[in-house]
Amino acid sequence: VQRCHLSVQRTPELLDVLREAGVVDSGGVGLAYILEGMLRYLKGEEMVPAGEAMVVEEATELQSALEPEDELGYGYDVQFLLKGQGLDVNRIRADIEAMGDSTLVVGDSELIKVHVHVHDPGVPLSYGAARGILQDVVVENMQEQYQEFVAHAGSPQQVTSTPQAVEPPPIEEGAIAAVTVAPGDGLARIFYSLGAGKVISGGQTMNPSTKEIIEAIESLPTDKVIVLPNNKNIIMAAEQAMKQVNGKEVRVVPTHTIPQGIAALLALNPEGDLDQVTEAMKESSRMVETGEVTVSTRNAKVNGVKVRKGQIIGLHNDSLVVAGEDVNTVVLELLEKMGTGDFELITLYYGEDVSAEEAEALAERLEEIYPDHEIEVREGGQAHYFYILSVE
Repeated sequence: VQRCHLSVQRTPELLDVLREAGVVDSGGVGLAYILEGMLRYLKGEEMVPAGEAMVVEEATELQSALEPEDELGYGYDVQFLLKGQGLDVNRIRADIEAMGDSTLVVGDSELIKVHVHVHDPGVPLSYGAARGILQDVVVENMQEQYQEFVAHAGSPQQVTSTPQAVEPPPIEEGAIAAVTVAPGDGLARIFYSLGAGKVISGGQTMNPSTKEIIEAIESLPTDKVIVLPNNKNIIMAAEQAMKQVNGKEVRVVPTHTIPQGIAALLALNPEGDLDQVTEAMKESSRMVETGEVTVSTRNAKVNGVKVRKGQIIGLHNDSLVVAGEDVNTVVLELLEKMGTGDFELITLYYGEDVSAEEAEALAERLEEIYPDHEIEVREGGQAHYFYILSVE
């Protein structure tokens, strides 16, 4: 409850409109008092009149409540669609960016998709609710996910057990749906959680056929579909499927990598114009840099880099840039080649040959090297690639 009151006091720092008016977020105040009342009732305390609510009395308590990294942890992943009239995308993007990290705000004057990482999910949700109608709200506690990740790190189950299935989101009639390709169960779960209508299993060495892509498109209960191949070798099959499907409008966003596909999917606006949404997803896919760490299958010299068969190699946007003997060393060198210092977020998608404990250890090393960056670790489950890296 103390944190709730403190968070309310910080709301003018997050929203220009509150700061200019010299007020705090009223919805936040109401929620704080509701929570305080519930707490007092459970503790058997007497209710106090308005204006005498619980406050932090000493500077040491205030400092303790504001010392966050250890207690506030990773915060919340917040996603929602904002529906309204005359929405100012640029202004909303600037306001959301001021609230947290890993922000994405895309859309038009009538529908905007918002994604942000914050310590107080009520701030972006209250902000959105004040400007229109919220739809498809998703709030995930990243601290709980992290703690669960650490609790199971390195256990055999973490690597060998069958991942929990994720149900595809419901697709409304007339909405735009996405078909995407993923080479691992973990990546499939991520795509479904971001709103993919259908995920096809496939990738390097096991590319889906044109027929499989057509079947995936036809399985969706809508006549507007966007395909994300996520591999340069699947783009042609996706384009052939687009031409052969009857009775549906199909577009292809030619994503070459998994991170590009994830970035594109974040820009999916199910209720938008198909061509405009396709262009927005193309633009979003270009905002991410991709790194891949795998094993060389032959001796070669590419882009001035000599490689022996069996060496660990690092690819930046499909181009070979580094080779070495150790996976973690190659990851570090690859990130340096990718110009990671100029970005804010690094995401590690670890493959089936990497344990959760190894991935977490690498993430801790990256936090030392890039202290100003946000580091995320996700189970990808992909074969052949130790890590897929996303930098944005």
